[in-house]
Amino acid sequence: MNKSNKYALNGAIIGGLINALLNAIRQINRINERPNEEFNWKELLAASGKGALIGGTGGFIVGSILDYQNSLEHPLNTDLLLVGIVNDIRLNKSDRQYQTLSSKADSLINLLKRKYHNKLDGEPMKLGSTEKGTALRNKFDLDICLPFRPGSFSSTEEMYYSVLECMEKYVGQNSVVKVRDQKKSVGVILEIRGNKYKIDVVPYKLTKGNSSSGYLYVNSKNIFGNSQSRTKTDIYRLKNIRFSETQKKIVTALKHWKNKNDVPISSHLLENLVLDSYYYNHNKIPKSLTKKIMMVFYHIRDNFDTMVIRSIENTNNILTDIPVENKDLIISSCKRIIEEYEYQPNSIVDFFESE
Repeated sequence: MNKSNKYALNGAIIGGLINALLNAIRQINRINERPNEEFNWKELLAASGKGALIGGTGGFIVGSILDYQNSLEHPLNTDLLLVGIVNDIRLNKSDRQYQTLSSKADSLINLLKRKYHNKLDGEPMKLGSTEKGTALRNKFDLDICLPFRPGSFSSTEEMYYSVLECMEKYVGQNSVVKVRDQKKSVGVILEIRGNKYKIDVVPYKLTKGNSSSGYLYVNSKNIFGNSQSRTKTDIYRLKNIRFSETQKKIVTALKHWKNKNDVPISSHLLENLVLDSYYYNHNKIPKSLTKKIMMVFYHIRDNFDTMVIRSIENTNNILTDIPVENKDLIISSCKRIIEEYEYQPNSIVDFFESE
């Protein structure tokens, strides 16, 4: 819809309501002064119509000016601009801070291997957005997964607190300033050149007779204290998720968009939505990066309220099972981008530019 029509409609509605309200107040005041006088509905209707006419005309004029200005805007090479934005916001593994953090992670891995050499089943591995190539330059951390043998601990709780205690002993060493217990991982906070970074150590215990699936300890804090449980996972399946280079650009751009606009959606769900969008549109994938990004926004807008996406590492984990109000905010955020893009395609760049 052109701005002239949209603004005229909104102006008519707002103008009509405001003028009707003002007229109603005036009439009520008159009735209070003259008790025998009755409320005049025709006068109210006439006032509403007058307000709608004035508001609609004003809105049409403002919208027409915006439409004219929009018609003068030259088309931009949005693909080129979006690639430039992604290259600017995406973490480069040659980044000095990243390399230092990665080296610290390697030191932690060696420490954990020495500590648990007779309990581990395979090599500890790095996971997460830094390994996928979708991490943001200004907001990244590292994940280390520790695969323990089936009989290494009597429970996942014992496993988790053993790793937590091990990490706590290294506070004050090798840039470690704090260790904290988290829902499924042990958070190791490091300070490097005045900046704080986090390495999440994720211990999991493999199940008997299966080389990849296992269980994570879940530490859920609530008003009644800590509620302990475990959840199934398959870290190897998670690690084997593959993104094309274009999909990595899309995921990176969407993560930046959601952080910039406080959209209540997890990065893990965003990744799955990109893959689901490709699957849903498998025979009609557009060629340009801009239209691929818009394809994801259209997919979310049209399907997010009913779709069910399960996590690949645990099919019982439904990623789309989030509060309705969050779903509504996510959909409305996508609608806003789509409306602006359909009105002026150049606007897509504004939604992703760094502040």
